[in-house]
Amino acid sequence: MRLDALMTEHCSPEWQELLKERNTVLTFKKGEHIFTDGQVATHMYMIHRGRVKVVVRHAGGNERIIRIAGDGEVLGHRAIGNEPIYTATVTALSETRVNTIPMPLFLSTMRANNLFCYHFLLYFAEEMRQLDQDMRDLMELDVPQRVAKTLLLNRDIFGFDETDKRKFAFTLARKDIASLADTTYESVIRNLADLQRKGIIQLVGKEIRLLKKRELEKVLNPF
Repeated sequence: MRLDALMTEHCSPEWQELLKERNTVLTFKKGEHIFTDGQVATHMYMIHRGRVKVVVRHAGGNERIIRIAGDGEVLGHRAIGNEPIYTATVTALSETRVNTIPMPLFLSTMRANNLFCYHFLLYFAEEMRQLDQDMRDLMELDVPQRVAKTLLLNRDIFGFDETDKRKFAFTLARKDIASLADTTYESVIRNLADLQRKGIIQLVGKEIRLLKKRELEKVLNPF
């Protein structure tokens, strides 16, 4: 979902102008946190250009990536509530520029623009459904299927290189693939090697080229 498109379509001209005036553009280097788990939620964020990972901490201190996001996607919306607190840590995977809107202004915008609020809640509900599906997949899919799902997610979120239509525009680090797939680094290495042996992908250093899209989709959904 592009937050700017929703605002343009469903907010009044007066509110659109106010949001533009209060918007601040920030740039984060690779590895920098945009916000961290437990931090007071002072702003909503939208990625102008870049790539991020969203990491949650489970009991025992274990961390796992639950989401990756690219251009136009919203960050910080799960913090909305009576006591706004960010519930995850968002880290830039590459240099990332974000638009920021003060949280009180964003909440006032929702109260004053009913259609915007409605469509934003639809997006929120869809994201929660997807998270529920991801949790079911972690319990039901085997490791090769989970790795295939992560590669397809990498493709869907970040797309392909402009000059090489088979190479991912951005390839997740192997440890990040392992975190998203809820498996070990060693299992990712083995499964990527197996996919390359079958001619489904090609490993070019740290980057990945997808040679047979349908075959990778069949690994995830064999029937």
